[in-house]
Amino acid sequence: MRGAKATPNRHDIFDVTASGRDMRQRDAAHDRKHTRRKRPSLQGFTVYPNEGDSFDILTSGRITWALDRLLWAGLDGCTPLHNPAPRWSHYVHVLRQMGVEIETIHEPHGGDYPGHHGRYVLRSRVVREGGGA
Repeated sequence: MRGAKATPNRHDIFDVTASGRDMRQRDAAHDRKHTRRKRPSLQGFTVYPNEGDSFDILTSGRITWALDRLLWAGLDGCTPLHNPAPRWSHYVHVLRQMGVEIETIHEPHGGDYPGHHGRYVLRSRVVREGGGA
């Protein structure tokens, strides 16, 4: 069968009465709705390093989450074992590049999969913009 379609396209399945223009408008609206990226919300912090002047940083997403976990943990620090996240070392790396002082303490661990992990301890004093820790 020359020219026959093996399977119907999505327009045939969902709306057999709409004109071609209506379907294109509907598809364009659908694409805009499902491809629009949410703008990340920025959170400001003031960092007071052990040496030098204080400075402000802006973070978003998982970087903000990681800094919040470090602030909450205090001198005990955070480990990926107790605060699971896919890329702790990356979050710490980004914060260090911003000038935040974070110490890594290497610790052994046992269990079914013994090895070593890092404990990240915030060494700069950090204050969230608008109050907080």
